[in-house]
Amino acid sequence: MDSVPARPRIAGGYRAVLAWMEPHIPVPNISPSWWSLLGLLGSVACLYVASPAARFWLVLGVLLTDWWDGATARKHGGALSGREGYIVDVVIDRFSEGFIFLADSGSVAGRIFFVLFVFNTISSIWGAKTGKHRLLPLRGLWLAVLAWWAVF
Repeated sequence: MDSVPARPRIAGGYRAVLAWMEPHIPVPNISPSWWSLLGLLGSVACLYVASPAARFWLVLGVLLTDWWDGATARKHGGALSGREGYIVDVVIDRFSEGFIFLADSGSVAGRIFFVLFVFNTISSIWGAKTGKHRLLPLRGLWLAVLAWWAVF
């Protein structure tokens, strides 16, 4: 398999919105890896922040940098593109999830999401081998959990 795995149709809705937005947002011509690194650092920071509200903003920043690295790669290319870029992005995403969910592993919700993270990791390996991208949007769902904890 030499190409990037196709995403399922269920992702089409938000992907279409992002694709519409991308031409309207200036994307600096820097390596997408810088956005990935920034997002990974935000994920690590979740380990050191106790407030659910603060972690909410960190995870939102991580999700934005994850989108931004893809937008940068699509617009300007880069050293890693195509399948190689996909693999690097998926690996960084799984590390990001691991750090984010490890920060709340003392809670029941954190443990559930950590188990789902393990599922996503296995699914990522399967997707890279079979060309089928089947992942759960865990960081986005976790954002909702953090918002709930911050409010209540």
